[in-house]
Amino acid sequence: MDNIKVSIITVCFNAQQTIEQTITSVLNQTYKNIEYIIVDGASTDSTCQIIGKYQSCINKVISEKDEGLYYAMNKGISYAKGDIIGIVNSDDIYAEDAISKVVEYYQRTNADIIYGNAMWFDEEKEIGIYRCDDIEELWYRMAIPHPATFVRAAVYKKYGRFNTKYPIAADYELMLRFYCNHLKFGHIDEVITYFRTGGKSHQNQKSCIEDAKEIALYYIDQSNQKEYYLKKICDKYFKSYLGYFWRTDKKTIERAVSMILNSHFVKEIAIFGTGKWGKQMRSIIQNIDVKLEYFIDNDEAKQSRLVCGMVTKSPKFLKEYAGGVLIASSEHDDKIMEQIKKINNSLFILTLSDIGRYILCEHE
Repeated sequence: MDNIKVSIITVCFNAQQTIEQTITSVLNQTYKNIEYIIVDGASTDSTCQIIGKYQSCINKVISEKDEGLYYAMNKGISYAKGDIIGIVNSDDIYAEDAISKVVEYYQRTNADIIYGNAMWFDEEKEIGIYRCDDIEELWYRMAIPHPATFVRAAVYKKYGRFNTKYPIAADYELMLRFYCNHLKFGHIDEVITYFRTGGKSHQNQKSCIEDAKEIALYYIDQSNQKEYYLKKICDKYFKSYLGYFWRTDKKTIERAVSMILNSHFVKEIAIFGTGKWGKQMRSIIQNIDVKLEYFIDNDEAKQSRLVCGMVTKSPKFLKEYAGGVLIASSEHDDKIMEQIKKINNSLFILTLSDIGRYILCEHE
């Protein structure tokens, strides 16, 4: 097994608080045929001194100004001589047998890209596991944890490295590019890496979401199954996308809902669902020029009660209703839509997915 060389790259800048943990997690691996490369962006704190403590155990250290995170990663990849390349950031930590598990999986399956699970943590506690059981989730999010991902060197040579056009989401673009070229992804269902909360993508969430939108739609447009993947991304992505604008810019949702309803000449609407999304959408619709008086809910215990000052009615109410219906449910949209159509097939029906689709694909 030791005949497989693994190159590990750590990119850092002013990482004195965490870099030593990262370095020792690499040097203490149970697998020993590791080439370790550190690319430092000319740190001004004590990062370089800390790296210097381990200089004899590190194959290559580069310390010079660069143009950003992904430029530095590309630089590290250009120096790597291993069969497999992994990138662990300067605030992340490998599990001690991570590389052994990756090499064993590689030899057994010959996968092009191998990814494990990653454990979120802060300085006080473990927060949760970042994992991906369905690689098609790449169509709507960075589904696999980049610090727990390893790529065959030959893949980088043939399909390219990080696209530095995307300063925050280049890892997502790279993985979706690999996926769209039909490369073989393999999942190790164990924690490979521990990584801290508060990374660059978390700190710049709006830019990250906008870049992810552009990337996903570009690759969908190239696909020969465009409609299938467009539906998939909208059905899945709308929660996080709509949820993001809910937290940061409700006016975006208001404009989207208003444009959709106006384009279908809907002047009155009822909300199906009295849960979190129902209440949130009530506050949105209150601010646009549409009449809103009723919630609809299948739960008989909620019917005839006031929710946020509005009466909740049975779905039977829709039989004589002449307005539109907004399905504000986080799931079961198809079943609810089928139920509404059986009651009154002439109603205009709007779903959260429709709103997400509008914002994602059309709204500027």
